[in-house]
Amino acid sequence: MTIAEAVREMTVRLEAAPVESPALDAEVLLAHALGIERYRLLIDGARPVDSEKFNRCRRMVERRCGGEPVAYITGIKEFYSLEFQVTPDVLIPRPETELLVDMALYYARPGADLLDLGTGSGAIAVAVRKNRPDIRVHASDVSAAALRVAKRNCRRIIGAVPIRFRSGDLFSPFDGKRFDVIVSNPPYVDPALKPSLQREIGHEPERALFAGDQGRAVLQRIIDSAESHLLPGGILLLEMGHDMRDFILDAGERHGYAVSVLNDLAGFPRVALLKRQK
Repeated sequence: MTIAEAVREMTVRLEAAPVESPALDAEVLLAHALGIERYRLLIDGARPVDSEKFNRCRRMVERRCGGEPVAYITGIKEFYSLEFQVTPDVLIPRPETELLVDMALYYARPGADLLDLGTGSGAIAVAVRKNRPDIRVHASDVSAAALRVAKRNCRRIIGAVPIRFRSGDLFSPFDGKRFDVIVSNPPYVDPALKPSLQREIGHEPERALFAGDQGRAVLQRIIDSAESHLLPGGILLLEMGHDMRDFILDAGERHGYAVSVLNDLAGFPRVALLKRQK
């Protein structure tokens, strides 16, 4: 069997599952199994496929047909042009979250102290530190398993750079510490929406996805506590649900923040910027 024939066979299997992007998923999984870049599938389409590697791909396709996300099957996910390791212990980084990194890089002064709350895979913290070596980055997560993934990603991508990872719930590991920028992609999905979500989401850690009070509970806790951890003029950046604009504006303004909301590339409200008054 050639590479081109293998791609077609895997695509047909995924179409029958069905999955949302069968051709793309087939190419990603086969390229991973063969240990090559995806573009080589086209260039080397007439080359025979090693039977052992093809069987490995078949096993991965079966997992995908069962609804497991591609990122968990391959163990990697690109974020901010960097390759992160991911496991079922962490949320899969989304392209929408890159807006948080953009804003953090823009607003952090030279030599700033930045805190990433609920770091998960470490995607935000590592992307910030990789692009701005002058920023002192701190990160926390309540999950010890997630922190292990984040630390591995830090070592792989930026080496022995001192991102200060701490275990604990939100601000608890940083009593008395203040930051120029606080950034977080917290859980903000309403648990009532579980039955309507894509089946792939059921493989991700619920603690990283769902929050009480219609998805608002953790966001509210962060806004309530952030002032005592921000320096004068400091910035709080929060990813949020597309229907939370009014809630964020009200919660932030009640705490005396100047609040603005930025849309993602799809035009939906995505990132809240709360500035502490000097």
